[in-house]
Amino acid sequence: MRMLLKIQIPVDSGNEALKSGVLGATVRAFVEKSKPECIYFTLADGWRTIIAVVDMQSSSEMPGIGEPFFRELDASIEATPCMNSEELMTGLQAAGLA
Repeated sequence: MRMLLKIQIPVDSGNEALKSGVLGATVRAFVEKSKPECIYFTLADGWRTIIAVVDMQSSSEMPGIGEPFFRELDASIEATPCMNSEELMTGLQAAGLA
């Protein structure tokens, strides 16, 4: 299932992780392991924020994705199912709406 992840890193723990190299290593490991369809880095609510779309085969993948961010960066994570336009059209057709 395609999931939209919003990962937010608090300023203080993010600063420490940036100085120590943990921030870069954690993000790099996430990208190598999860192979996001897309990934963006921005600011939201005053925090360093990562927006990524990943394809999860099972909800059992959530700990492997989230725990490094929780443990290493004190991050908060929101995970929301999402779809691309092709999936939307398939869903609308299946629902008899298109």
